Amino acid sequence: KGEDMDLGFNIKDLVNNTRRASITKKEANSEVCTGEILGGRRKSILQVAGAIRTGVRLGSITAQTAHNNRVLYARKGGEEAGGVSTNLGGEKISVEDACNLKTMCWGGPNIVPRPEWIKTGLNFNEPEQLYAFGLKAMKGATKAFQLVVQAYILKHLLFEGKSAKKAAKEREKKKMMNSKEKNEAFSSGQNKMSTLLRPNEMIQRDILSGAIAELLWRCGDKERAVIAVPEANPVFEPPVRFSIDGLTEKLHLFRCTKEAEVLSCMKKHIYFFMQEKAGGLACLLYSIVLSKGWTDLKSDMQDQGDLPLIDTEDKITLCLSNLMLTGSATPYLHNGIMSADDDDATNFEFGDGKVGITSRNEIGFLFWERDEETTQEMNLGSRLKTPVLPIWVTCINENWGVLFNPNRDLMKSYSAENRFQLFYFSNTETKAKKDTVLTIDTRGNKIGNQMNDMDDFDEVVEDPVEKAIQSKWEGAMVDWQGIPMYV
Repeated sequence: KGEDMDLGFNIKDLVNNTRRASITKKEANSEVCTGEILGGRRKSILQVAGAIRTGVRLGSITAQTAHNNRVLYARKGGEEAGGVSTNLGGEKISVEDACNLKTMCWGGPNIVPRPEWIKTGLNFNEPEQLYAFGLKAMKGATKAFQLVVQAYILKHLLFEGKSAKKAAKEREKKKMMNSKEKNEAFSSGQNKMSTLLRPNEMIQRDILSGAIAELLWRCGDKERAVIAVPEANPVFEPPVRFSIDGLTEKLHLFRCTKEAEVLSCMKKHIYFFMQEKAGGLACLLYSIVLSKGWTDLKSDMQDQGDLPLIDTEDKITLCLSNLMLTGSATPYLHNGIMSADDDDATNFEFGDGKVGITSRNEIGFLFWERDEETTQEMNLGSRLKTPVLPIWVTCINENWGVLFNPNRDLMKSYSAENRFQLFYFSNTETKAKKDTVLTIDTRGNKIGNQMNDMDDFDEVVEDPVEKAIQSKWEGAMVDWQGIPMYV
């Protein structure tokens, strides 16, 4: 009956109309002319009735199909998770996989993740406002984790979506302009960039879906991906060694073997990942690990295969950040394979050396830790310093952020790197009510200029962001455009 009412009509009305048509037929036998008219009317009524009956059957089938396939996570991002589906689909996680997940991520099946992992989603800043392109990454390991995801979000916003393609056409037009036209276009381009970096809610959802889908596909060696989403109730009886955390024991797994399938599945479940208190962060971490697979993950981690991806001090390891950036969970940043030291007690199946970054990456990584000596010990190689796209995840004095430039061709021309701009984002609160845009000049000598302007060299304030940038562009001068420096 509920289905009938949803379709906007009542079966009783249908029955009454049919009876009236039958009575009309009897009355029509008395008068031929009248009968012909009423007979035609009865025929029309019966045709309508037949169509309505067909509609009832089709409506019932459609309603039942929609009921079976529904996903109750489809709410606006930011709403708290209320009821969740008890018929989610996918594959229920096994006890063994749940224990392995918690061991790989946190250190053991008896460990309950911090609340900021299991009670936090991937939430953007206010749509169409300052930093609308950015996630609300707050602190600790969750902030570092989200800022690596942020790099993929920026890739899809700047270089993959419709807006990005439109911006690329504008850049091509500029190449054909004279100096006056270029100046006018520059001013117009700044306004368009400001608009591009303030996406609406629909664009935020789309670029996050694309970013996560690409990330998982890369982690699965571009062969597979697994998306983990919880349902309302636990899917197994927890053993004694397993500590219930309200999320891991409820997971359903969706396995994909085609890139388009990953994106389609992610779009279907994106509202869950964007809910503020539904555990989207932990589920994304689980999806990354499951996409990689236990054997491949431990193999990539080499001599650190027994350590968790999130350490006891609530920091993400290089194994996790490298897995997200490159698809390989190596704990090292150098290019290729480095020969092991004579006293290095390594014992793994990678020959005699430690495997680092094996190829040039699309997204880069810049690192600075307190001083030059400590930084150089990390041996960051050119394959991460010089990415294909002008996007760099940064780890500066243990604070994570992202540097980026909307010009895709920046890394293709040495002359373009003489003087250029980089946007910087770390979701750090500042008094400035504008995007942080750094002007980078690689032609000067910063220290020489400072010595001329200041009587006491000891008063020079070190800029750690500049130090990280100088690890890529030696001697570069960084101008914060009046914004107080921060990390």
